Amino acid sequence: MKLMAKLAYSQLIVNRSRTIWTLVGITLSTALITAVSNFVVSGTASYMAVAGERVSSEIIFTVLLVPAIILSAVIISVSVITISNGFRVSAGERAVQFGILKSVGATKKQIAATVMYEGVLLSVVGIPVGIILGLGLSFVGVQVANHYLGGLDYLVQIMIQELHIYVNFVVSLPAIFAACVMSFVTILISAYRPARKASRATAINSIRSIDEVKHFHGKRIRTNPLISKIFGFEGTLAAKFLKRNRRNFRSSLISLTAAVILFVIAGGVGTAVGSLERSLLLPPNDTTVMVDYISARFLINEEGFWEPTVVAPIHSGVADIVTERLRAYDNTRIFGRGDDRESYSVVIPAEFLTAPMMEVVTAMEWRPITAGVPGQRQEYLLSAAITTIDPYNHKILRELAGVPEGSNILLNHFAINDRGRVVVFEPLYTFEGQYLQFLEWNYRGDVHNIPIHGVLVADQLPPELYPVNPVASVVANIIVPYGYMRVYNWLATPNDIDSFMAYANSVMAEMFPREDEDTYMGLGFTTRVFLADDFIRLMNLGISVGAVFVYSFVGLLTLVGLTCVVSTLYTNVRMRSQEFAVLQSVGMTLGGIKRMLILEGILCSLKSLFIAVPVAVALSYFVHLPISNMLPIVYQIPWVAIVFCVVGVFAVTCLIMWVAVLRLRGKSIADMTNL
Repeated sequence: MKLMAKLAYSQLIVNRSRTIWTLVGITLSTALITAVSNFVVSGTASYMAVAGERVSSEIIFTVLLVPAIILSAVIISVSVITISNGFRVSAGERAVQFGILKSVGATKKQIAATVMYEGVLLSVVGIPVGIILGLGLSFVGVQVANHYLGGLDYLVQIMIQELHIYVNFVVSLPAIFAACVMSFVTILISAYRPARKASRATAINSIRSIDEVKHFHGKRIRTNPLISKIFGFEGTLAAKFLKRNRRNFRSSLISLTAAVILFVIAGGVGTAVGSLERSLLLPPNDTTVMVDYISARFLINEEGFWEPTVVAPIHSGVADIVTERLRAYDNTRIFGRGDDRESYSVVIPAEFLTAPMMEVVTAMEWRPITAGVPGQRQEYLLSAAITTIDPYNHKILRELAGVPEGSNILLNHFAINDRGRVVVFEPLYTFEGQYLQFLEWNYRGDVHNIPIHGVLVADQLPPELYPVNPVASVVANIIVPYGYMRVYNWLATPNDIDSFMAYANSVMAEMFPREDEDTYMGLGFTTRVFLADDFIRLMNLGISVGAVFVYSFVGLLTLVGLTCVVSTLYTNVRMRSQEFAVLQSVGMTLGGIKRMLILEGILCSLKSLFIAVPVAVALSYFVHLPISNMLPIVYQIPWVAIVFCVVGVFAVTCLIMWVAVLRLRGKSIADMTNL
C-alpha cells in the first residue's frame, strides 16, 4: 500500500490545479463545520451565563443544537457533492494510468486505495487549515453578533433590566475534535464512490477512457433547434457536448442549483421577516413613550412545581394614581390599560358562537368540554382576558356603550391570521344582560361569574384597544371598572419626550420601590419606561442579526460549491485538448472554440436556473407557510434574490470559462494536443 500512497501523492503534485481546488473545497467545508460547532459552544456558554439557573437542556437543544445539526447536515451534503467531484475528476484524468496498472496486475483494492489515499493526504493539509479558518470565522461571527447585540442589549436593559445579551468567544477542544471527525468522514465518503467506480472499470475501458462520456450507439444526438438559431454552430456543438458529458457537468449543475435554491429561500425568509418592521405588536402610531408594569406569571410552590399564579399583580386603583401623576406632566395625554391574558378561560355555549367563530373552532378541532355528557348542551372552553382602563377613558367607553358607572363591557371582536392576512369579526352573539363564566388557571380552580352590562365591537374602539394582533386575540375580553391586573401599560404622547421619560422613571421608582430580587425574571415585578420606537429598533436589530448570519452562511456554502464548478469547468478545457486540435484541423477557428466553451457555461447556467428557480420559489413558499401561520405576513416572491442569483450564476460561469479559455491563446494544433 505504500506504493499506492506514493502514486497518489505524485498525482496530487502533478495535477496541481485540480488538487488546489479540491483542497479549497475541503478547507472551506471543514471551516464551516468548525465555525458552526464552535459558535454553538460559544452561544451555549453565553446563554447559560445570561439565563443562569433558568436554562434548560430542552431550550438549548431547540434553540442551538437543532439548527446546528441541520446546518451541519447541509454543509456535509454540499461538501460531499463538491469534494467527490474533485476525486471523480482525478480518477477520470488517471483512467489510462489505472488501465495500465490493471493490465500489469494491480488489484481492485489497490486502485481504490490510490484514490482513497488522495483523500487522506488532502485531509492532512485541508483539515488543520480548515480548523484554523473556522475558528477565525467563529471569532468574526461572535464580534459581528456582539456588534448588533450591543444595540439589542441596550433595548433589553430597558425591557428586562437584569439581562445582558452578549456572546463570548469560546474555543472548545471537543467541538474541534467533532469538526475534525465530521470533516474526515465527509472526505472519505466523497472519495469512496469515485474510488469504487475506478476499481470496477475494466482495463480496456480505462485505457480507452470511455466511462466518462455517454455514447449514443446508432443514435443521433438531437439538440433544440433554437440553440442553433440563437447561438449558431458553436452553440450546437456546446449543447451536444453537454449531453455526451452529463457526468462531468452533473456535480457542477447540482452545486449551482443548490446555491440558487439556498439564496432564494434565504431571500424569501428575509422578505417575510422584513415586513415585520411595523408589526402588529406595535403601539398606536401617535404613541411615543410607553410605561409598563409587569408581574411574573408563575410561582414555585412548596412542592417545587411551577404554579400558574400571578405573583405581584397591580390593582387598578394604584394604576389610576400613576395615570393621574403621569397625566399631570405638562398636560400629557395618557391612555392607561391593564390586562391579564394568561390567567383565564371562558365557558361559552355553542349557541352563542357566531358562524365565523364556529368555523375557527371547527378548524382548530376544539372539542366541547361537555362532549359525551347526555342531555347537556355543548359548551366550549375558550381564551379570555380581563382588562381595565383608566377612569377617564373608561367613561368614554361607558358612554359609547350606553352603560352606567361600574359596568362591565364586553369587547366583542376576534382577530385571526388567515394565510398571512388579518381578519376581524364578532365571535359572540350579544351577551348583554347575561353572565360569562371565567375559569382562573390556578391550582385552586377559581370560577368568576362576570355580568355583561354592555357590548362594543371593533369599529367602536379607540386605537389603543383595536384588535389587530391575531397572536394575542382572545374570544372574550371583558373591560371591568377595577381589579388586579398582571400587566399595566401607560401609552403617552408628551411634548418633551426626554424630560417626560425622566419624570416617568421617578414616578415609577417612587410608586414601586423594590429590591434587586423584586424583578420580573426573578419572579416578582418590573417597571420600565421606553420609547415606542424601541419596538421597531428591537425588531430591526433581530432582523439584521438573522440576515447577516443567514447570508454569510449561504455565501460561504456557495463558495464550497463553486470550487466544484471551477474545478469541473476549468479541468474540462485541459482534458479536451485533443478535441480542440481536431476541431481546428477541420477549419474551426480559435475564436469559435472559445465561443463554444463560453456557450457551454451559459447553457449549463440556464439548465441550473430552469431547475433551481421554480424549486426555490416553491420551497420558499413552503418555508413561509409556518411563518404565515404564526404572523400575518403575506407571501411575496423574492424577486431581488432571484435576479441576484440569475446575474450571479451567469457571471460566475462565464468568468470561469473566460479564464479557462485564456489557456488556448496563442496555441497551435500541436500545442493543444499537449495542454
